[in-house]
Amino acid sequence: MSSRIVHRCRLFDFTPSAVQCMAVSKLSHDLAVARSDGSIEIWNTCGNWFIKMVIPGMKDRSVECLVWIGNRLISGGLHGDISEYDLSSASAKNSVDSYGGAVWCMALSPDENQIAIGCEDGSVKIFDVTDKSVSYERTFDKQEGRILSIAWHAGGDILVTGSVDVIRMWSTITGRAIQRITIDRQMKNVETIVWCLLVLSNFTIVSGDSSGRVQFWDGKNASQLQSFQVHRADVLSLCSHPDERSVYASGVDPRVIQFSLVPDEDRMSWVKGNMKLKHTHDVRALAVVRDKLVSGGVDTNIMTNFLDKQNGKFQRIYSFPSKSLVSFAADKRGILFQYSDKLELWSLATSAYCKDLNRSFEIDEEPVKLLEIRKPKSDLDQIVCSSVSKCGRWIAYSTTKTIRFYHVTISNDDVTINLQRVKCVGLTPAHSLLFTRDSNRLIISTNTHKLLIVQLDSETDAARLVQILPTKSHTCLSHLLATSIDSRFLAVGNLESEICVYDLTNMTEFCTLPRATCIPTAMMFHPTLNTLLVTYHDMQVFEFCLTKKGYSNWTKHIHMLKRLPLLESIHPVSRGHSNRAIINKINCIQTDESEELHFVSRSGIYVLERTLDGEHIKGKERFFHKFSPIMFCEVINDETIVIVERPLQEIWNLLPPTLYQKKFGT
Repeated sequence: MSSRIVHRCRLFDFTPSAVQCMAVSKLSHDLAVARSDGSIEIWNTCGNWFIKMVIPGMKDRSVECLVWIGNRLISGGLHGDISEYDLSSASAKNSVDSYGGAVWCMALSPDENQIAIGCEDGSVKIFDVTDKSVSYERTFDKQEGRILSIAWHAGGDILVTGSVDVIRMWSTITGRAIQRITIDRQMKNVETIVWCLLVLSNFTIVSGDSSGRVQFWDGKNASQLQSFQVHRADVLSLCSHPDERSVYASGVDPRVIQFSLVPDEDRMSWVKGNMKLKHTHDVRALAVVRDKLVSGGVDTNIMTNFLDKQNGKFQRIYSFPSKSLVSFAADKRGILFQYSDKLELWSLATSAYCKDLNRSFEIDEEPVKLLEIRKPKSDLDQIVCSSVSKCGRWIAYSTTKTIRFYHVTISNDDVTINLQRVKCVGLTPAHSLLFTRDSNRLIISTNTHKLLIVQLDSETDAARLVQILPTKSHTCLSHLLATSIDSRFLAVGNLESEICVYDLTNMTEFCTLPRATCIPTAMMFHPTLNTLLVTYHDMQVFEFCLTKKGYSNWTKHIHMLKRLPLLESIHPVSRGHSNRAIINKINCIQTDESEELHFVSRSGIYVLERTLDGEHIKGKERFFHKFSPIMFCEVINDETIVIVERPLQEIWNLLPPTLYQKKFGT
């Protein structure tokens, strides 16, 4: 492997948002994670975890609670609406008023036909769920104070709510309270807030409150069974093991504590078990996904741990989006950063060549922010996707409501910059954007399952829609786009593992790749061979020959030799230690004698050296991980590798101190 110049760029000031709440789909086991900016991430939890899609949030709209109804996702928030989402387009589908103000909590009935919500005005509202909509059904008797937690008993006839100093049990038939449990105050003048509730099938009620107590109650006679003062601050979240013999609690004191049901003489009792301390800030959500306990909170990370492993190690899954927020204008050494409300275009720093490749180069020219594009204040939606052309003259971005084009004119000395908006008729909002390599076309993958081909003219600053192509699926998003070096071929991959190649010269479908069992995560057309390289979320690599319309000889060879997926065999990772980051970018560097394939993940770069004809592996396979989490990686002229990093320590320094730190000064 020859030496390369590595340009480590830390200009991207990306900071993930805190985890607000989580919900798990019983059918697909997908994990929905709501963030404090109002966005919702849908995580694939089969094999290597990664974000399948992001439903963008809106300004001043929060998500406080989530429930899955089959494959439908419902949320409630402080804006006072109940919203349903269209997962085939990653957007809001419809909303209904809560008729009670802010929605603090939500629970699904055991038969999944009704939703109960706790509202700001102290009422419990019941909404009916049909195949097409969610509609208001009735209101329970109103109480004093907002309802902050809610849970449904497995029998379906009893609903349990928590608020300030009290837990109430309600009859879902009459809509009236049938039992009341008063929570003792630790200090006379300080209210005790019941932040979270859990109702087990034997009618044991578990509560977590603002005094740091986890209490177990007999719901049949409203009496206390046991009380544990295990947290030094508010308990914000509870969840149970599927067999209901273990309960997990966490909150502002960012420890996850397990309670286990054990035999004690002639009865069963709860005992405090293992304590896990991996989060740095408040833990706001707990959930059980398959065989793992999942937690998330203010420190933005998602932690997982096997349920049945004693003293098992937590896996930290960094909250960086799977889809790149960075695009590169290679001809101008320009780099575009996408934030939720703006775009930034920077020119990269340059350095003098140094013969000693083992030390850092000195910078000749500092990086310069060329321009900043902010979305209009009237547009409340977040930016979904963006792209900059290779020549650096075109920039495009899209929200869930609109798509915008800009033509950029930059002088040679980067001093004079002219930004002009270009209008194009017939466009719809995009989920993915990509300029062809020759910068003459823009490919738009819409959330209505179509491909729009836009012709660009830099001389007249004009853009014109020339073709609309149907995608392979009408039920899921096309999340991957790739174009060939000569800009002839376009590859499109979707979440149903379908990959289709189009010929842009005659605007027709050229071929379809064999459908895999896993979701594709990255694609690249080889620069010299007429092939398409594809990686999947199980770390498998396939190379498809466009001439033969079948897998290449190299692909057949490596899959015959290796029992493990190719990239997993390069860098094995213990299943009990960490989650493997998926591949989200493929680069190719060619020399006179061989070529290097770089498979880029958030955690590092897998390097595979092979012969120029692509037939044989040459040299030793390697994995490089001496970087902060990688946001983007690109190769310039087969010489310089540009790596955009986001140091974790910088992110954690931006986070607010925990409430626990504020209260106790630790």
